[in-house]
Amino acid sequence: MRSTQDAVAPAADADADKAAVRATVFTHLAGLVIAPTVSALYERGALDPLLDARGPVPFDDIVERTHANRGYLRVALRLLRACGWLAEEPRGAYALTRRGRIVMTLAPPLYAELTSYFLPKALYLEEALFGAADEPVVNLLRELAQRARDGWRIAVSDDAVTAGVRELVRGHLDGMLIGPAMVALARTGALARIAAGPIEPAELSGNDAMLRCLFDLLAARGWLRRTGVAVELTPAGHYAAQIASAYGVTVSYLPTFAVLPTLLFGNPRIPRVDPTGFEILVNRAMNVWGSGGAHRTYFRRLDQVVIDLFNRPIADQPRGICDMGCGDGSLLAHLYRVVAEHTERGRMLDRHPLVIVGADFNKVARRATKQTLRQAGIPAFHVIPGDINRPAQLAGDLEALDLDVHELLHIRSFLDHNRPYVRLASYAAGSRPARTSGAFAHLGDEITPDEQEENLVRHLRRWAPYCARYGLLVLELHTLPPDLTSAHLDRTPAVAYDGTHGFSDQYLVELPVFLACAREAGLRAHERFAAAFPPSELATVSLNYFTAS
Repeated sequence: MRSTQDAVAPAADADADKAAVRATVFTHLAGLVIAPTVSALYERGALDPLLDARGPVPFDDIVERTHANRGYLRVALRLLRACGWLAEEPRGAYALTRRGRIVMTLAPPLYAELTSYFLPKALYLEEALFGAADEPVVNLLRELAQRARDGWRIAVSDDAVTAGVRELVRGHLDGMLIGPAMVALARTGALARIAAGPIEPAELSGNDAMLRCLFDLLAARGWLRRTGVAVELTPAGHYAAQIASAYGVTVSYLPTFAVLPTLLFGNPRIPRVDPTGFEILVNRAMNVWGSGGAHRTYFRRLDQVVIDLFNRPIADQPRGICDMGCGDGSLLAHLYRVVAEHTERGRMLDRHPLVIVGADFNKVARRATKQTLRQAGIPAFHVIPGDINRPAQLAGDLEALDLDVHELLHIRSFLDHNRPYVRLASYAAGSRPARTSGAFAHLGDEITPDEQEENLVRHLRRWAPYCARYGLLVLELHTLPPDLTSAHLDRTPAVAYDGTHGFSDQYLVELPVFLACAREAGLRAHERFAAAFPPSELATVSLNYFTAS
């Protein structure tokens, strides 16, 4: 008979193996952000003052020397802080750390070369893998895969700090290749077929030469092995395949990083959408695919709150659910099923119908929501224009439908940090102490941390009057303090989040800061419904149920 200790040991080993894969993925995600950022700074000479200086360099001096757009430069420097490569002095001056000096004397040309040659190709890797053969792309990919197998020809070091930095740089460079590769293989279904393997590459009906290059890359990473002609995933590779969607969101922002030199040092007001409303700087379909896997985990906790609310006596239940920023309506359709199948309210829908309201600024999203809700067979729903910055307008639009905004449970997922930025009408800089460590920009202009907090408080305060009775259920994304991120680079995707969101005018604050701003706005978070992911100081996602105080 096996002892308990015998049973626990393999499980512990499996957990450790999964943690190692997650650490690798986090490094890859960071590389997708750091490589183009350092490349842009290097090509502009923005790193030279930091390398040449004997002491801290004032931020304004870097701006003056490079003619950078202040907001995006602040985001870029904060990314270097999050890697542990840069220290910020109290008055806004910057100095390279020891690790930073090691990196800056080694990595910028490598980052710049990979960004210049491969990033434009990575935007279309999915099409190239299963499209017509492109010999120049194949040759480039073959060369880069070989360099990755050779550790990017970065020499080993006996010094522990130097060795650690060089290993991190190798991981960043790997990520520039592996991130787009994993997304392309997963979205086309090839990764699932390999996971069910062994399988011969010819069976995938793709560009054989390119597929072989990617398989060489994954084999060097230890995620794939060959058995004769066939390929199959290793145990680590199987887990990497399971979480492949984790690459999706960061890779979806590669169009933004392809124009990063312009955002940092040129015209920051380049178009974000084309005349038809199609987004230019983010691959939205890939973004939705990438976020779907993680969102299922968060939605399970959200379900628990909704079940609790709709199991209460009918007099204490909301009339329905209103999702501001409803996207394609999937969350609303899901929550309707949750209420219908798992609550007391679900047993009395014939007498007390559940009103479903989707509100979104985007016309395409509203059209998709209507289709989703019809296909879900939801009998009573409304889809209306909605602006998260204008809850009073929402109240008026609902009144026109004979609905009372106060009788609905209001929900939103990952929208508050992505609200269109509205400058404060009356605010004097420095009027409040800043608690957030975040860096914020709007079309290249810098938003100071204290102004951003005041903006968030006023934003939430506008919503408070409409949440007094049935509340506001919010899923939100957060940043971490750079020092905390740099100490746990193998345990958090915060570097990637800070890059993708900072350069796309989104406003992440730390979870404690978000909660403090909500309290200041008159919203009370119900502790028994609160959840943080992960449930530690490294939380970058939260779920909170607020009611007005």
